[in-house]
Amino acid sequence: MLDMILGQKDEYVSPLFAYFFATNQLEQHPEQYLLFLESLRTIRSKLREHRPGTTLTLSDFVDCLDLYRRLGITIGNSSYSLASDIPAVQLLTAHKSKGLEFNSVYVFNGADSVWGHTARARGSTIAFPENLPLQPAGNSADERLRLFYVAMTRARHNLTITFSDRNDSDKATLMADFLLATNIQPTEMPPATQEEYVESVELAWYQPLIETNLDLKTLLAPQLEHFKLSATSLNNFLDVSRGGPQHFLLNNLLHFPTAKAPSASFGTAIHRAIQQAHVHLSATGEQKPLEDILRDFEVALESQRLAPDDFKTYVQKGSDQLTAFISSRAQPFTMTQKAELGFGHQDVRVEGAHLTGSLDVVDIDQTNREIVVTDYKTGHPAEAWEKGDERTKMKLHRYRQQLMFYKILVENSRDYSSYTVTGGQLAFIEPARSGEVIILNTNFTPEEIERTKKLIGAVCTHITDLNLPDVSNYTPTLKDLIRFEDDIIDGNV
Repeated sequence: MLDMILGQKDEYVSPLFAYFFATNQLEQHPEQYLLFLESLRTIRSKLREHRPGTTLTLSDFVDCLDLYRRLGITIGNSSYSLASDIPAVQLLTAHKSKGLEFNSVYVFNGADSVWGHTARARGSTIAFPENLPLQPAGNSADERLRLFYVAMTRARHNLTITFSDRNDSDKATLMADFLLATNIQPTEMPPATQEEYVESVELAWYQPLIETNLDLKTLLAPQLEHFKLSATSLNNFLDVSRGGPQHFLLNNLLHFPTAKAPSASFGTAIHRAIQQAHVHLSATGEQKPLEDILRDFEVALESQRLAPDDFKTYVQKGSDQLTAFISSRAQPFTMTQKAELGFGHQDVRVEGAHLTGSLDVVDIDQTNREIVVTDYKTGHPAEAWEKGDERTKMKLHRYRQQLMFYKILVENSRDYSSYTVTGGQLAFIEPARSGEVIILNTNFTPEEIERTKKLIGAVCTHITDLNLPDVSNYTPTLKDLIRFEDDIIDGNV
């Protein structure tokens, strides 16, 4: 429902989307656009926290907002400047800092009344009834100590812990009791001078009046600097039938929040079940029973939080398709296969582009140093590479390009550079109308691989320069898709 209220689909564009997220808004006021985007993410995040682990409804959304209003609580946006060349301090809770690292970390209020044994539990400081959905979690001394450890270990080089020797009531305070047991000697900091107070107040007063006028490239500098190109992002950039570069910008760089389509959730559950079947075989040397695979699929689908009708439809569809696919043995599971092989940490560099990706299945021939890549597909099967309508031909072109990308990824990786990818194949989970399970095999010429490498390099240059060509003069046909690719390679756009 949020996607309908604040989104776009086919020819329909929500008036709210046009107001907050129109293309001209992004071009003229990129910083405000990103603030709106982060605000939308925050609203969706708070809604999930309101009813964790459940299928959310419009009624839940209204209840959540009504609860915040009645309590007088603001849904705060904790976003910060994205510009890497602007000095900035990230203000985070200890919970939010988990998994992050910084050169310097400052932990405030390191007093015993906040972190130590004399601290009051959070539940006793907030006058919410126990049955209120926003009730805070428990806060024992052990939990506070573990949380403090999380905050401390976010620092790579410098850690500063501060506390005041007197509280707001002018009563003496001590630093946290667990710090007293160490050899840490606190250093007293002199109070601010009158001039420093005046300067601080002036800065606070002027801050809302300052206009930064940062452009989008500056704001996205951190993402562009560390961007890794995947097969999906490459296809999104090139797919002129869905807006090409603008679609890539919205979904791969800005990560515009949208609900997962039921078909995508179905695909995720299918892949998860098959992956677990491969892992079971590798761990035990035995094929996983079909009924266990179907159960894995159902559990994975339940975690996708589908609407009841969608769940009922897709659980039956998945059970039927997996039964037919596995029973056919068209794509047997073997001990030489590795499932969900990731290349995020392989530091793959091709034509100046930093590549990444996760492959559904690779079949590794250790003796001949050869690999075959398999990509599972959950959509309607194609019976041949050359057959189908215009839409199918474009889809198969993207699929084949995806397999070429994987060949390049594997052969330029740190761990598999001594291997040769001799072929790729698409394994369709859904049977054809005849009941046959379709496996499409392909291999690639050196000329095709060289062209794809050039395409990867050219696309990555466009991305890092934030040069996003207009594709309005390309029609949604395979011919124009290839023409756009050629124009990208030749530098004509």
